[in-house]
Amino acid sequence: MKLTPEVIDLLQDYYLTMRKMLEAGFPRRGVQKSFEELVYSVMGKNSWRPTHISELALIECVNGSKRNIQRAHGVLSHTMDRMDRTMLLLSGEEKTFNEWWSFFTHHDRTVLVTRKEHSSGKEFRRSELLMLPKWEKDMFYNSGFSVKIRKKTEGIWLKKEYDKIQSVKVSKVS
Repeated sequence: MKLTPEVIDLLQDYYLTMRKMLEAGFPRRGVQKSFEELVYSVMGKNSWRPTHISELALIECVNGSKRNIQRAHGVLSHTMDRMDRTMLLLSGEEKTFNEWWSFFTHHDRTVLVTRKEHSSGKEFRRSELLMLPKWEKDMFYNSGFSVKIRKKTEGIWLKKEYDKIQSVKVSKVS
């Protein structure tokens, strides 16, 4: 959805309404989910957009099953847990649209990890992860509850990165 001036005004009104609902004692989880769902519907394919991938997730994508890959919030120092992020916006200092939108989208970035890594609660350092292509390349975008990994785009990129890692490992052994 395009962020027209009218859409921006309506989103700001909604943001202020959700803040009032939280102040009035509505359940935190309900307010958080409601706010996020509306924002995500506006963000479309850019919601939960991954910026990095773990080496194990890369290996799993190439040699295993993409079904074992998950997007994780808050596993890098530059992102926050979804609940923390949204509650900070809705209960902290009131912000302008540009302020809260930038904060929300910055902390909405995710990392592709394996299911096992996700459930472990591991926090990653950037040096442990591979950076994914810039979003302008139109890769690794939201696809329902998962991430889009097409054979002829993301698949080719993943295979090239995998081959680079394998060649580095082989050269270290030699």
